[in-house]
Amino acid sequence: MKHTYRNIAISLILFMFVTFLSFGKSFATMNKSLLSNIHQDSISPLPLNLTQFMALEATGAVILDARSSEEFKAGYIPKSIHIGWKGPFKIWVQKIFMDKHQPIIYVADHSSITLVFEMLTELGYTQVLGYLHDGVNSYKKQYLLNTVDEVDAATYLDLSTKGQIIDVRSEKEFAEGHIDNAMNFPLKDLGNFNINLPKYNNYYVQCLSGYRSMIAISILKAKGIENVINIKGGYQALKKIKEEK
Repeated sequence: MKHTYRNIAISLILFMFVTFLSFGKSFATMNKSLLSNIHQDSISPLPLNLTQFMALEATGAVILDARSSEEFKAGYIPKSIHIGWKGPFKIWVQKIFMDKHQPIIYVADHSSITLVFEMLTELGYTQVLGYLHDGVNSYKKQYLLNTVDEVDAATYLDLSTKGQIIDVRSEKEFAEGHIDNAMNFPLKDLGNFNINLPKYNNYYVQCLSGYRSMIAISILKAKGIENVINIKGGYQALKKIKEEK
């Protein structure tokens, strides 16, 4: 009986989502209203099948991908926001998802499903609606996963046309040293999702070592900026190679 209320609510959302597809936008407000009234009523995470998961995303839930950066890079569900649980997860999830009542659905490795749920609820998020059962494997049985392109620091520095480099470290870190022509766009400022960048330019993203840059890339891609490439090893690797030349 732990998940009874949430199961009923999610089933209703799914029904209304299908109705919306059949009859139009007049049901959208009803869907969002119902979604906003689902509260956390369980001490354990709720598994969602792919249909439930995608219906919740369509009605306003954000997808949090809490796997490692390497796993995210290799394949992720479109519009997912990546914040790896093996890192300063609690710091960055609060800076990116500032609304504690934002409905959240998530993807995690089997071993971390409960841990991610517990961390989110401990931080005060009230609408952690569930996780995708069987993770991205469930999604890729029907759809193509997105991937993140990456270059190592040496390759980037040897490129004749480098595109725009975005440094997502803090203002203080940037002031202490940065790559020529880099644009400082601190990750903390991406939390409000107000990003005004031309969508068709090439962007190379780096932080200090790689954790923050992958979060930033997921946000940029969720906003439709697709030509985003991660610089492996970040500023540490770039600085080391430049010093060795």
